[in-house]
Amino acid sequence: MKRSGKVRRGFVRGAWGSLLVVVTLGGVALAAAGFIQSPPGLGAGPLLTKWEVGSCHELDEAVETSWAFLTDTKPSVRCDAEHTTETYQVVELTGELAAAKERPSPVLLQKEGPPLCQGDALNAYVGADDRDAVRDLTTVTFFPTSEEWNAGERRMRCDVMSVPRGQLSPVAVSFPFKDAMKTKEGSRFRTCRLDANEVTCAVPHNRELVNPWLLFGTDQIEKGRDFMVGVAQRLCGPEAEAYLGAPLKSRPDLTVVVEVPGDPSIRQDSRVGRCWLAPSDPKATLDVSVRSYAKGEGA
Repeated sequence: MKRSGKVRRGFVRGAWGSLLVVVTLGGVALAAAGFIQSPPGLGAGPLLTKWEVGSCHELDEAVETSWAFLTDTKPSVRCDAEHTTETYQVVELTGELAAAKERPSPVLLQKEGPPLCQGDALNAYVGADDRDAVRDLTTVTFFPTSEEWNAGERRMRCDVMSVPRGQLSPVAVSFPFKDAMKTKEGSRFRTCRLDANEVTCAVPHNRELVNPWLLFGTDQIEKGRDFMVGVAQRLCGPEAEAYLGAPLKSRPDLTVVVEVPGDPSIRQDSRVGRCWLAPSDPKATLDVSVRSYAKGEGA
């Protein structure tokens, strides 16, 4: 994902034509004449990073989640209050990167660091499993300040944030990302469709995607659509029941819809098929996910 924001470096020209140094890359404040009391991403007082899984952070400017903004030393906030990111993993940096006496450049840190943030750890944190078609969640990383680095700090913070598809900036939430996929809040992070348009499951929709995708062999594709539909229906039924947490016969309001290679909604060179849950009434729509939740309840 290409994250939003501008590189915070350089100068801002004031109304009287003079140059005011405002902020440099990586979150080091150089505020002039009292115009900035607490520069973006930096907390008041000691500039210390919060290294705690489960801590929540309000980053209220787009640049604070840019790849070039290295640090976040603002005080954490309550996770049931508005926040932008939430720490799901803290990683110890090692090797040549950690051996550097001075903090490496943003380019090097952002090349070597983010791959250490594990997808499995993120899925576990938000409560997603293999059947969830997750969207609009991504990772942003934060590193020690230059002062912390010089003092020997070598940890990296992996935070989760929500960036809706088609947007560049993250959106704030007022609930914990922790286990959100096990609650109705997870509807906004699941993949649904209203007719031909992909949407989240938190807005009106008439299809909800159930993972995993089905991979068809070339010999199966050669047998034609009817054959593939039969295979998909046999495979999608159990997956849909596991997704619902209930037998399909107990949900007469829902039906399984399958897509197979060659269908207009599938890329023409693709070999995958997909399983969807849909209202039995073709005119009906839903506005929340039908996924089973932590207590085994559906929507």
